[in-house]
Amino acid sequence: MVKQTKFYDPTTAPYLDPKKDRRVVFITGGNSGIGWYTCLHLYLHGYIVYVGGRTESKVVKAIDEIKAEARERQNRHFGELNYVYIDLTDLSTVPKAVETFGSKENKLDVLINNAGIMGVPYEETKDGYEIQYQVNFVSHLLLTLKMIPYLQAAAHPRIVNLASVGHNSEFKYFHPKNHYLKHFPNSVYTWIRYGKSKCSQIQSAKALAKHFPEILSVSVHPGIIVGTELYDHWRNIPGLKFVGNGVIGTMGKLMGVSNEEGSLATLKAAMDPELTLKDNGNYYVTGGILGSPSSVASKQSNVEETWKWNIEQLDKRGYHFDF
Repeated sequence: MVKQTKFYDPTTAPYLDPKKDRRVVFITGGNSGIGWYTCLHLYLHGYIVYVGGRTESKVVKAIDEIKAEARERQNRHFGELNYVYIDLTDLSTVPKAVETFGSKENKLDVLINNAGIMGVPYEETKDGYEIQYQVNFVSHLLLTLKMIPYLQAAAHPRIVNLASVGHNSEFKYFHPKNHYLKHFPNSVYTWIRYGKSKCSQIQSAKALAKHFPEILSVSVHPGIIVGTELYDHWRNIPGLKFVGNGVIGTMGKLMGVSNEEGSLATLKAAMDPELTLKDNGNYYVTGGILGSPSSVASKQSNVEETWKWNIEQLDKRGYHFDF
């Protein structure tokens, strides 16, 4: 198991009374895995949390379970948990989710781009992107840009992009127009596509730090967490699921952390008062420890090209921005 002595302790973060200090969070994929525990701790700390997801019944069920767990853990001022519909495979739902949010709030303190998929078969979305690239990165980029006015209205806004150590599988820089990587065998190239999407999340945080220096934007690698739904595809492939489960189980025993431990890097980025704008663009690894992403993710020309191309592509699809 990963050593935990240096992991961020969320109990050291301030506990808020939402009636006196209303701080608002929007998170994607908060109904399962590390997102569930991220929501739990934010709720325990008094944050007003909007959980974006595709299936209302799943999110509402998760909200009820989080509230029950919170009552078991403490008796303080809890925050709020609210559902907002968003489908990251459909870009058109993103502005609508922001509109729904804006009908209820006039500012956003923390945006957590948490949801993701991993290692899935090749597929293109209705918007014309490879599915991992859109779900993990492009939809979150659009969400972030649409949320900028609400973030700018907050006193100390933050953006947290969920990346992964898997970003290293983008072993060289592939121009974003070549993100499809539809090659044989899929079992190899799906991981390169996944790495490309997560590398882009790191580059996005760095670009946001440059273009919006008043907003703290960081990326995080939560850790090797085998208890999430990310591995479901590999657990259920006919003829391979027993091997897949064995490999995944071994990874968990040797390197893995729990879902709750996996939420700690995100929680540090979202709540730690010691983080300031001097930390803009940083990358944090398991437990919230400062890390160093790959040279592909860090190279400034790559960061700028990823930003430029994706903004242009969103503009071509009718999503315009005033910057």
